[in-house]
Amino acid sequence: MGGLAFANVPTESGRPVQTPRLPTALYQTLSGHYQRLLETLFKRVVVPRDAPAKADHGDIDFLVEGIRPPNTKDRIWSVIQGTLQADHHLPRGGSSSYAVPHPELPDAHVQVDVELSVGDETPESAELFEWTRFMKGDSDLLQIVGVSHRPLGLTCNDRGLHVRIAEIEPYNKKKALLFLTRDPDKMIKFYGMDVAKYWDGFTDEKDLFDWATSGRFFSHRVFEDRIEKHNDRARQAKRPMYQRFVEDYMPLHSDRGAANEWTRQQVLQEALMVFEKKEEYEAMILEHDLKTAEEELWKDIKVAVPIQSNSLAVVLKGLKRWVVFEDDQPRISSKPNLDEPLIWSKFVTADNKNAVLEWVRQNWEQVKCAEKARANAAKESAKRTS
Repeated sequence: MGGLAFANVPTESGRPVQTPRLPTALYQTLSGHYQRLLETLFKRVVVPRDAPAKADHGDIDFLVEGIRPPNTKDRIWSVIQGTLQADHHLPRGGSSSYAVPHPELPDAHVQVDVELSVGDETPESAELFEWTRFMKGDSDLLQIVGVSHRPLGLTCNDRGLHVRIAEIEPYNKKKALLFLTRDPDKMIKFYGMDVAKYWDGFTDEKDLFDWATSGRFFSHRVFEDRIEKHNDRARQAKRPMYQRFVEDYMPLHSDRGAANEWTRQQVLQEALMVFEKKEEYEAMILEHDLKTAEEELWKDIKVAVPIQSNSLAVVLKGLKRWVVFEDDQPRISSKPNLDEPLIWSKFVTADNKNAVLEWVRQNWEQVKCAEKARANAAKESAKRTS
């Protein structure tokens, strides 16, 4: 929160809580002290790596995981407040900010932010903890990398690195994500950046920007042609490092990635090969193709039924519940299917589509009668049991 979490929280005097910026020496001393306290409550406690050459610090950020017994997730935030001896506590879902009395300045506080890692107490907790630590390190670094490579279909979120499947993304953004890795080294290597350089750290902000734009996929043209979202504009207004990257660094370094001409499709194929995800990708595309074919088929079926409004809805429900296929030919079943709807496109091909649509034209009225009778019987049964 940059030391501003308590800006609108009044003290007993009526004045807001004061959280002055911390010089580096005091920041390091307090970080170590608070970390030792938090380690009595959690199995893993780290301060994500800060931005390079930072002169002072607005707050102290901790990432934690593995709540030690007898503490529980619903009580841990108040336990932290007592352990840190904080005067104020602001909960924010999976994280909290604490105003801890300043050790040197009267009437002042130190802002301590504690975030519980994604996946806490799950089999993936250790991996997710290290991934989250990586994502939160070096201030806005991973946001810069993320925005720069988003047009190529790559996305980093709290679960790992993913490639977005273009065919699925327009109608289901979450389902379009194909997981690649949550190993920081594997991600950095895939992007074509220097792994050793990352772990050695950066001397200053320019050094960090140079590294972020050094990968094989980074393209100045792709970055300039990106479509900005509302979150990007908000980030540029609120995040100083990201703002300096966009407004200062990039205009002066048009040569960065000038020779890189990767397309989204090429990056996808590279990801499938490197992370051995071709089988999962093909399963996703097969499901997408079935969904698309099913939707198109039902559009044609609606046209084949010469009625509209509520009656059409009854017919469509009936077709999905009463029709079965034998030897790729539809027929009306003696019992309705009340479980998962039958996927017609698995049985209807270009060869038999016209015949199936003609069958619908000839049999929709019988299907409608069967469905209405079923629905009425269900209503009567519900009345008798109520």
